Amino acid sequence: MWDLFLFFCGKSRQNQSNKPRFLILALCILAAYCLPASAQKCLEYDPAVVSLTGVLRSQVFPGPPNYESIKRGDRKETAIILTLAGKTCTTGNEGDDLDVSEAGIREVQLVVMKNADWKIVRRLMGKRAKVTGTLFHAHTGHHRTKVLIDVTNIRAAV
Repeated sequence: MWDLFLFFCGKSRQNQSNKPRFLILALCILAAYCLPASAQKCLEYDPAVVSLTGVLRSQVFPGPPNYESIKRGDRKETAIILTLAGKTCTTGNEGDDLDVSEAGIREVQLVVMKNADWKIVRRLMGKRAKVTGTLFHAHTGHHRTKVLIDVTNIRAAV
């Protein structure tokens, strides 16, 4: 390995130009750094179980009757949002018009059904959390992100 490093840095036993070797090394490092982003595996919808890590926050949205303006009389609705560290994508379910592919997903709304999970959500608000569950695509006015997660487990992220 050391010989390879010395070769690319131009310290080999032969006295050759350093520029081509350094350029090759730099391109290899750049390619290795960029590969995970371009080779990202998209998340799958239900029935696949996924785990996502991000920061929990709550946000108030206008609800019924018009889902437009709290000031003009719409009821307040609070959504729990997981903000991911980076963008992700989903793979649509073939033959399903609802769970369609999405790209650039940075926020996922949590659907919390268990009282015990609500206690954890309140404790982790504004902190990093790891959320496990199944994904589904938004399909009502109450869904505030393109993709939501039906929570089966939530805990503090390490």
